[in-house]
Amino acid sequence: MDIFSFFKKYRKNIFTITIIGFIAGIFLGFGGYIRATSNIDTVATINGKKISLTKFNRIVNQNIDNYRDQGHETNEEVVRSIKQQVFRELLQEEVFWQESKKFGIVVTDAEVYQTIMRIPAFQKDGRFDRETYIKTLLYRLKMTPKEFEESRKKQVAMYKLRELVISSIKVSPKELMLAYGNKYGNLKNFEKDKQSFAQEFLQEKQVAVLEEWYKQINNNLKVKMFVKDL
Repeated sequence: MDIFSFFKKYRKNIFTITIIGFIAGIFLGFGGYIRATSNIDTVATINGKKISLTKFNRIVNQNIDNYRDQGHETNEEVVRSIKQQVFRELLQEEVFWQESKKFGIVVTDAEVYQTIMRIPAFQKDGRFDRETYIKTLLYRLKMTPKEFEESRKKQVAMYKLRELVISSIKVSPKELMLAYGNKYGNLKNFEKDKQSFAQEFLQEKQVAVLEEWYKQINNNLKVKMFVKDL
């Protein structure tokens, strides 16, 4: 598995529940999304925090190169789609980094390094190799270890924030019984179905709570764009 495949897989595991709808909502204009006049080295600001145009362009070029390496041809539509995807991911990273600070989430250097050492692209003979790590960053990803580790820190914070919110969602026995009765009209098979239904109902409740949380974030979000081709 190369580094790009790893990132794609890891991102999907971070906010699996309704995150796509949340980011799409922001991109369509929720939370004060506006176009703004040019600003030096800024693709956008999220609640006043800058997203670097240099960083944005670097990641876009990486994704375009990776797309071509897979044997695909690029055109204006493909490039535009890649730019939009990169922007959404950078926006997501910054939004939830800000939220993690509000919740008091702490990510240690040790936690960041543990995630990095597990990435196959940075390993040699099955073990993390610092020389391979630095060369991959500099020559393939065009970024410094400091930049990469800061990004990983935000990714870990997003995961911990999601787990914190999820862990706070509980289902009481009374609530579970009521939900089962409402769905099936009786409690005849409640004891037999209890375990599987509890898991299903908890997941539904998690989705509902997260969706409401995302809406609240959207409503308070202020996004200013400084590029015209997204």
